Amino acid sequence: MKHIFNFKFGFFFFVGIVLGMLYVLISDSNKVSESDVKEKLDEIFQIVDNDVDRFGEIVTDDFFIFENSKRYNTEEFIDFVKSFDIIESKREFKNIEIDTDFNSAHVSLEHHGEFDINTPDGKVRLIFDWLESTYLVEKDDELKFKFYFSEAIFDTIVPIN
Repeated sequence: MKHIFNFKFGFFFFVGIVLGMLYVLISDSNKVSESDVKEKLDEIFQIVDNDVDRFGEIVTDDFFIFENSKRYNTEEFIDFVKSFDIIESKREFKNIEIDTDFNSAHVSLEHHGEFDINTPDGKVRLIFDWLESTYLVEKDDELKFKFYFSEAIFDTIVPIN
C-alpha cells in the first residue's frame, strides 16, 4: 500500500511539474512583445506628425490623453494637433521602460521634441522635454493605445529667422 501511494504521488507530482513547465513556455510566447510595443510607439508619433486624421485607428474607443495638465479625448486631441501649423518635427526618446503581459503593455519614457511652426508673428521652434507614460491593450488582435500621459518638464520657444 505504501508503494502505491508513493507511486501515485510521484506520478501526479511529475505530471504537475511537466504541465507547469509547458504552461510557462506557452505563456511567454503569448505575451505582448517589447518589439511590438516599440513599433506602436513609433507608429503613434508617425501618425501624429504626418497624418493625424488616422489617429483614431491606433487608439481604443475610450482613449484619452492627459497632455500638460489637460484631458483630451481622441477628437479633441486631433483638433489640438491640427491647431499648429507644423513645418518640421524631430523627436528623441530615452529611458524607455516597457512592461508587458498577455494582452497589454505599459510604457514609461522621456521624450524630447522640437517643432518648427508658422505663427502669425513668424516662424518659431517649440522645444519640449516630457515625462510620458502610456497603456496599450490588445483589441481585435492589434495593440491599441488606451491612455497616454504626457507632462512637459521643460519648454521654450525660439524665433527662427
